[in-house]
Amino acid sequence: MDYSKMTFDFVATQFEPMIKKQIKALHLYKSYDEFYQMGLIALWEAHKNFDSKKGAFPAYAQSYVRGKMMTLLQKEKTFETRHEIHDDDVQITKSYTMFDDEREELPDLYFEGLSPREKLWVHEAIVLQKKRKQIAEDHRVSIEVVKGWRKGAIRKLRNKHLLTEKC
Repeated sequence: MDYSKMTFDFVATQFEPMIKKQIKALHLYKSYDEFYQMGLIALWEAHKNFDSKKGAFPAYAQSYVRGKMMTLLQKEKTFETRHEIHDDDVQITKSYTMFDDEREELPDLYFEGLSPREKLWVHEAIVLQKKRKQIAEDHRVSIEVVKGWRKGAIRKLRNKHLLTEKC
């Protein structure tokens, strides 16, 4: 079949299942309409730019549509990570309000079973109200390392039922 001579409406109806299959294969459920629209635009671009000397249109269209969807998915992921809301300190502070008058001292109960680094994170993040980036810079480690300290401390504190809110 020579798809370059067919109207785009015909091509779109023929390849609609392929677009939906790519959305399903990439697990794009929360932005279905946006990705479906991107799939149609990509199909239109593939239809417009297709060169029959280089291969079959169905394979070209599928790879072109999938590539465009993956590019959009990567852009959304990058946007979300760059515009991430870091409200972990706010939520921990809510569970800490009973110690507001004694902010410089936490009961030893909070430190039992924590590693030295997790204790450090509890002291600096909760008592001193430092952000992850500041803790990482002060101790010359990456932010990912500080996130690991936080994760371990919160898990252990939850297991001891000292944190009730989700942090």
